[in-house]
Amino acid sequence: MKALVLTAGEGKRLRPLTAARSKSMLMIAGRPVLQYIIDSLKENDIYDIVIVVGHGREDLMDHFQMGGDQDVRIRYVIQMEQKGAEDAILCAKDELEGEEEFLLVNGDVLVEPEMVARTLANHKTMDSDVAMLVTLVSNPEQYGTVRMGANGIVEKLVEKGGPERYVSNYAVAGVTVFSTKILPLLEKHKGMEKAYEEFIGGGAKVSAAVWEKEWAEFTWPWDILSANRIVMDRLLRGKGSFIAESADVHPSVVIEGSVYIDEGSIIRPYVTLRGPLYIGKRVYIGNNSLVRDYSSLCDGVRIGYAVEMRNCMVFERVNVGRMTYLADSIIGSDTCIEAGAQLWNWRPGAEPLYLIREDEKIQIPLRKFGAIVGDDVVIGVNSSIYPATRIGSNTVISAGCVIDEDIPPDSEVTAVQKVKVTKRKD
Repeated sequence: MKALVLTAGEGKRLRPLTAARSKSMLMIAGRPVLQYIIDSLKENDIYDIVIVVGHGREDLMDHFQMGGDQDVRIRYVIQMEQKGAEDAILCAKDELEGEEEFLLVNGDVLVEPEMVARTLANHKTMDSDVAMLVTLVSNPEQYGTVRMGANGIVEKLVEKGGPERYVSNYAVAGVTVFSTKILPLLEKHKGMEKAYEEFIGGGAKVSAAVWEKEWAEFTWPWDILSANRIVMDRLLRGKGSFIAESADVHPSVVIEGSVYIDEGSIIRPYVTLRGPLYIGKRVYIGNNSLVRDYSSLCDGVRIGYAVEMRNCMVFERVNVGRMTYLADSIIGSDTCIEAGAQLWNWRPGAEPLYLIREDEKIQIPLRKFGAIVGDDVVIGVNSSIYPATRIGSNTVISAGCVIDEDIPPDSEVTAVQKVKVTKRKD
C-alpha cells in the first residue's frame, strides 16, 4: 500500500513559525513532524510514500531527499496553490493510478505507529471502503467531525467550519485508508463532505476506529508544546535518562527526572536539569542555569550563564544570553536572545490569554503561555516580552524594550527614553 502525506498547507495560524517552513517541518523534541510520520509508516511496513508539497517545500525536500537515508522511497507532487486537502489528493492522482487503495496521512498531525496500525487493522476487519481514525475532542467546531452508528460505521462526515458545523465530538484524527473509488467523487464535488455523502449513499462502507490516547494536530502555536510533551513522555517516561558518550556533563550538574542529552553537548558546572528534557546535538548550557519541565533544545542551541528556562521549544542554533528567563515559549531557529531578556508566560491577576489573528480573537486554552518568536530574530539586552505575543521573523528589538503587542516580520523596534537630570537636594 502507498502512503499519501499532505504537507502543502500554509499554516497561517502558526505564524511566524510557519512563515517560511511547512508545518511538517516544525521541530518536536529535535525532529521534524514529518520524521515521526515516516517512522510510523515504516514500522507498519509502508515504504512507498508520496508527499504533496507546497508552502515551504524547498527545506522539506532538501531534508528528506528521495528517502534513501530513511530507507523509504519518496516521490513529491507539488500543489502550486493551496486549495485544501481534496485538491491536494487530486494533485497526486497520477501517483495513485493502478492502486485499489491508499493510506492518507495529514502532515500536520503527530502520528504514532499505533495510529497507523489501528487504522489498517480496522480497514481489514471491517472490510470497508474507507477506514478512518477518529478521536474525542472538547472543541469539535475546530475539526472535521463524524457521526457514527452501530459498530463504528460512519453515517456522516462534516468538514470543519465553526460552532454550527459539527455532528459529534469525534474528530477526524488524520490517518485514513481510502479506496481509490472515491477519487472521481472528489473531482466531481471538489469537497470531502459531499464526496463522502455520495460515497455512503451509494452503498460504500466507511468505518472508524477510536484513538483514545493523547493526540496533537498542529493548528495553533500551543499545539507545538502539547506535541512536544507527548513525544517526551513517550521517549523518556519510565525509561530513565540517556546521555551520549560524547556529551560532556560536569560532575556537579544536578539531574532530576529523565533527560535525553545527545552527542557533543556540553553542560557546565552547577547546572540543574529537571526532566523530562530533550537536549540535542552540540548544545551548550552555561554555568548555574536551570532548564526544566519539558524544555526541548534542538541542535546547536547555546545557553549562557544563569539562564532559567521552563517548558520551551527552542529550534536550531538559537543563542540565549546570560541571566535570561524563558517560559512556555517557542523560539524559531537562528534567533538571538540577549542577556537579561524576559519572556513572560502569565499576566497579573491570572487574566485569560488571547491570540489575535486578523478578525479572530482566540482564547488560549492554557493558564500560562509565553512568546512565539520567529526565525532570525534579535531580542535585545534586558527586553521584556509579554505573554501570547508574536515576534515576526527577521526582526530586531533593541535593548530595554517592553513588547506587549505583536510585531510584524522584518521590523526594527526601539524604545524611546526620556532622561531627566536635576540637581540633588540634600
